[in-house]
Amino acid sequence: MSNDLKAKKLTFYGGIYMSLIPFLLFILGSFGLAIFNIATVEGFWIVAIVGIIIGMWLCKDPVAYFDEICRGTASNLLTTAIFCWLWSAAVAGILKASGLVDGLIWLGLNVHLTGGLFVGFTFILASMYSTATGTGSGTVAAMTVLLYPAGVALGASPFWMAAAIISGGGFGDNLAPISDTTITAATTMGVDVPGLVKNRMPYTIVAGLITLAIVTGGGLLSSGAVEISEEAYQGIVAQASPEGLIMLIPAALIVFLAMKGKTLIEALTYGGIVAIILGLATGLFDWNLLVAVDTVNGTVGGAITDAISGWYGMIVLIFLVFALAHIMQVSGALAALLEKIERRFVKTKVGAEIVCWCCIAVSALGLCNNITSQIVAGPIMLKIANKYHLSHYRIANFSDAVQAAFSYTMPWGGPALTFCATSIIANSVYGWCPVVTSPASLALGGVYGIIIGLVYLICAITGIGRKYDQKMEIQRLGYTEEYFMTQE
Repeated sequence: MSNDLKAKKLTFYGGIYMSLIPFLLFILGSFGLAIFNIATVEGFWIVAIVGIIIGMWLCKDPVAYFDEICRGTASNLLTTAIFCWLWSAAVAGILKASGLVDGLIWLGLNVHLTGGLFVGFTFILASMYSTATGTGSGTVAAMTVLLYPAGVALGASPFWMAAAIISGGGFGDNLAPISDTTITAATTMGVDVPGLVKNRMPYTIVAGLITLAIVTGGGLLSSGAVEISEEAYQGIVAQASPEGLIMLIPAALIVFLAMKGKTLIEALTYGGIVAIILGLATGLFDWNLLVAVDTVNGTVGGAITDAISGWYGMIVLIFLVFALAHIMQVSGALAALLEKIERRFVKTKVGAEIVCWCCIAVSALGLCNNITSQIVAGPIMLKIANKYHLSHYRIANFSDAVQAAFSYTMPWGGPALTFCATSIIANSVYGWCPVVTSPASLALGGVYGIIIGLVYLICAITGIGRKYDQKMEIQRLGYTEEYFMTQE
């Protein structure tokens, strides 16, 4: 594709808002698939492709249209996410092959950590992992392979296990200083990351505790546990062994390295190497289990390649969704829509915060990417914050929290798709572990996202924790800073 059209703005028959139609059709089509219980990743592919084709017909310059699609899907954000998913999948495959799942089952049986209690335990572990690594989807990938089969074997509801894992990923993604969403929120609002994390800590902890209570209670009260035959259950019990728990060492190493500032790729690489060394040294697996080379048929398989290949469906879908979202962004339609909302509805400080909440909500719903949605809505939210002298820390927290409410609940969001893709990998080893084919069925599973979004909506409406930018207020009132300080 030519770079000559790089700066050319796309125009559409009927105006820029026509560029919203392809994605709106994708949303409607996705929910339609859910209604007919066929909301699979492959079904989303078809709906997305149809949306892209319709967008081409609506665009006045199809060549520039596909030029922009290529630029949008070649973004660093998408490439980084794919690398993290692949590395997480490879390491999770190694840990799975080592028998860590059997070790966790043994642990659960011996300390009576079963059913709903294991669901709560899962949320805590996933929250710790995501806070250390700063990645939500990476956490979902790793925890689904390791904890989902163990939870099902210990009598936990598959839905509530999914809810605990997805919510745990959302908790750390929202809180971690090294999270891309935290960094983007701080950057777009012009605040420092440490101060931002400190400012949001009380809200995140409250939302986390509420989420822990909900997923644990839901797990305890749920009757949706998988019926495992007595023969299969006895096989699970017989296979449960504490030997695999030694693999908690490389898992802990990954968390430790991430907390020390290593990139996720570095942390996963070193953790994976240590896991391989430990597994081979202790006899938990041999090399052929990890990488199986068939020279007769000319094929390469094994736990690592099987884990990675399970991701192709999600990668294709995210690629298509990025294309749809980028068209809305480059046309200027989404930014124009947010500006209209700001001009029409912002009249008071309360209204200003509610509109900030709605701006990031509309952006997150439309773009389906946490970073991009924050970048698009950021300038509008910053403009509102400056006009009404609202604390930039507070508005930055709105940006991160509300995008999580949609990223972790929408069927086309990364976490739900990640869980579905990884459940296939889990089922390939543990046949009694159910595959979740419809990400739409997990819409209410993003409990943490729902709670943190509601927490900030309540704060916007009631004014709880509202702070103002004192320097801007001083300038507006015409006082000196010394005078203002003496009045406090």
